[in-house]
This record gives sequence, C-alpha cells and structure tokens, in this order.
Amino acid sequence: MNLSTLQTFIAVAEKKNLSLAAQEIHITQPAISKQLAALEDHFGTSLVERRGRGIILTPAGEVFYRHAREMLDLMLRAEKEILNLSGEIRGRFIVWASSIPGHYILPSIIGAFKKAYPDVQTVLHIGDSREAVQKLLEESAHLGAVGMLPNNKRIEGIQFFSDELVVIVPPEHPFADVSEITLEQFAEEPLIWRELGSGTRTVVEGHLARGGLIPEKLNIALELGSTGAVVNAVETGAGISIVSRWAVYKEQSLKRIVTVKIKDLPMKRNLYLIYPRRKNRGPIVETFINFTLKQNPQT
Repeated sequence: MNLSTLQTFIAVAEKKNLSLAAQEIHITQPAISKQLAALEDHFGTSLVERRGRGIILTPAGEVFYRHAREMLDLMLRAEKEILNLSGEIRGRFIVWASSIPGHYILPSIIGAFKKAYPDVQTVLHIGDSREAVQKLLEESAHLGAVGMLPNNKRIEGIQFFSDELVVIVPPEHPFADVSEITLEQFAEEPLIWRELGSGTRTVVEGHLARGGLIPEKLNIALELGSTGAVVNAVETGAGISIVSRWAVYKEQSLKRIVTVKIKDLPMKRNLYLIYPRRKNRGPIVETFINFTLKQNPQT
C-alpha cells in the first residue's frame, strides 16, 4: 500500500463514481479498479459496492476511508513541514480555481512557473469559488484563485489580476449594433446565468443590484455550470449574459460574440489568490504568489 493507493481510494469515496475519480486524480478507470481490488485483497473484505453507475462504501470501506484521510493528511503535513525546513522549491502544489482564473489566466502562468521551478508538480483543479474555499479549509489545496474575496475569517487573499464584466450577445441580436444598453433593456431579455456558488454570478448580481435590478427581478432562462457553457448558449441565441471579458476574447475575434456595456453601470472586479490565514504560507505558495504578481504589471 502506498500514498498513490490512498489518494485513489479517497477520490473514489468522495466522488462516488469511478469516472469522476479518474478525472480527479488523472488515471484511467481500469487502473482505479485494479487498485481497489488490491486493497480488498489486502484486507480480505469488500470496501465498495457498485450501485448502477455509482459507488458506495461498505462499513469496512467507511472505516478505511476515515483512516486513509487521516494518513494522507499526516503525510501532506509532514511533506509541507520538511519543505519549510529545507526552503527548497519542490514538491506537489495543488491549486483550486474558479472558472475565469482557472480556464483563462492560470494555465499560462503555471506553464511559465514550471519552466522556472521544474521540481514543482503543480495540479490545477477548476470548480466554483465555494469549492475552492472548501478545499483550502480541508487542507486539500495549497492555494485558491477566485473572483471575489470569501467572507471567511480563516481565509485571506491578495489581488493578482483585474477583470471587466461585459454583456454578451450573438451577432444577430439587436443589441449587437449598439455600444451601450440601459439596465431596463437588459432586464427584459432572457438570461443565461451561472449556477449558485459561482463567484462571477455573485459579483454580477451585486453590480446589477447597485444599479437597481435585484436578483429576484432577473429573467433567468438557463443556469449553467461553466462560463464556457454560458458563452456557447449565447452563441446559439438562447439568451444573453454577463461574463468576464477574459472569457470571450476568442469568440470576439471570430465575430461569434459581441460585447456591450450597460449605461452608467461599470462592472469591474479584482481576481484574488486565496490561502488559509496563517503566519507561514510555505515556500512553494510564497514563491508562486510572488511569481504570479510579476506576470501582471497592474499589481
């Protein structure tokens, strides 16, 4: 039994699905099945049961999951403390990001960071802002990247990029021929919106509310789980939306999307790197933050 096996079992237990677990830890489903079988042979009992497409833990599996989680946490803490003592910039570095920084900003920064620090193995997960915060609190991630500072005393952060939120419409929409629309015009349109928990949604609804359009008055036609899905739905003419300008550079250049502003309602926000509030962030986190800030001349 090794650390990789523990990570595999924990992923299966938490995702309750072999396919999702495979995506989480970047190995194949047959490899997961092989590791599960080896664990069950080791203990001489079943640890999981297959229910349709899902997985549930047996009583023995529940016991092993609890101890596996504890063992993995201890190993990660030991690794972190040893690296802190040595001061070396090496090891596994886990980042959880919300959609905009995760899809459009961090990949190029992480690529450059890898060239500068080849001994750091960076893993980037993309979810929503709430998930990024939760992973930090669980100590399942070293750093988060989100569209708003969380209201949590155990988390702090630093601005690393800025963002502008814009209305997007398909080229054939009447709004495509103007540079600005009124808030009243926007309120009459069917909206393609991000899901609850999205940092972008929270910030957008805050801006609209300050302009006088409260969330309860929004004409939401669809709620989708990613910015990419929102942009695709707008392209098909299903409605209009408000997204980060970062998310539509390509579609704008190909003239598949047109951006519009709302009159007298500037919608700008900061993007933040977030981390647990503590005196020592660790050498990898500290180095990555400093490296990232140098990539943006605005900070």
